[in-house]
Amino acid sequence: MTVRKNNRTKEQGAETKKLLFESAVKLFGQCEFKDVTVEAITRMAGVTKGTFYVHFDSKDTLYAELFSAYVERMDTQYKAFLDTLPPQMSSSDMMLSLIKEIIDLMTAQIGYDNLRTIYRLQLTNTMNTDSVKGYERKLYCFFQEVLERGLKQGEFKTVLPTEALSRHFVMAIRGLTYEWCIRYPHFDLKQEATAHFRLLLEGIQT
Repeated sequence: MTVRKNNRTKEQGAETKKLLFESAVKLFGQCEFKDVTVEAITRMAGVTKGTFYVHFDSKDTLYAELFSAYVERMDTQYKAFLDTLPPQMSSSDMMLSLIKEIIDLMTAQIGYDNLRTIYRLQLTNTMNTDSVKGYERKLYCFFQEVLERGLKQGEFKTVLPTEALSRHFVMAIRGLTYEWCIRYPHFDLKQEATAHFRLLLEGIQT
């Protein structure tokens, strides 16, 4: 009986957390991050503020968890995209295709407002945002995979380990998206990213 009760309590807790997530997603989609309050989230979810703080320390914590889920889903999409590219494609074209796909998905599924918010959370360092900035993120592996392919085929040359080089590529994306955030809407992210990565690739081509 006790085990069944505990399982039911866990299920109810998971359902409540899911409801808070869904309410937050709707509100963040309608309003800017700063305009969404914990009270608004709990009102939409039909729970008390006390219940909210059982599951999350703050609105920022909830947002970071939401963004972590976005990142995991997008990394899965990036991998699926890479797997669709023809095997005869050059590694340079494969890298550029991946960059364009990243930009397309990032702008369509995350968007300017959410990227601006996650940069703020990273800069204030008030919570764990390793899902985005951690070196264990799958995105680094995807870049490393393409770079190693290019090296094996004699298309690339580098004095750096591919792991270090992949970090430079990810840093480039981060810098470009930050530039997009501070110059929005007068910055064509896809166009600038394509041009920038062409320069990076020229530097390692044989």
